[in-house]
Amino acid sequence: MWIAIFGYGLAALALATSAGMIVLGRRWQVIEASAYGGARRPIWFWAAAAGLLIIWALAAADFAASDRNWAGWALIAGVPLGWALKGAAVVFNPEGRKAVSGIDTDKGWRRIGLARLPIVFVLIALAAFA
Repeated sequence: MWIAIFGYGLAALALATSAGMIVLGRRWQVIEASAYGGARRPIWFWAAAAGLLIIWALAAADFAASDRNWAGWALIAGVPLGWALKGAAVVFNPEGRKAVSGIDTDKGWRRIGLARLPIVFVLIALAAFA
């Protein structure tokens, strides 16, 4: 159950953020800047991260007690690896934060939002097969 909640929840979050980028365009920059632009992360950022980690831990426990397959491995091990890479490249790297902060056009944010949409379908497929 928790594996599905984790996978479909991530898909929903990816869809929501991609849609936000597409619809809001450069106005999305305000949200990105509040999360990544400053030297310190806001409390909502840490609360969301803690919530994701709790759901991931519950999903990992479900995964450990189940018949493990490639889709489950991708969700339970692959997604956190992707988070770590993103964290190193953007969240905790001043140069990465500067690059994200430099995206200030509607077209730029819409392109990013559209480029992220395939992730939604991959996460849905992984959750369905896990």
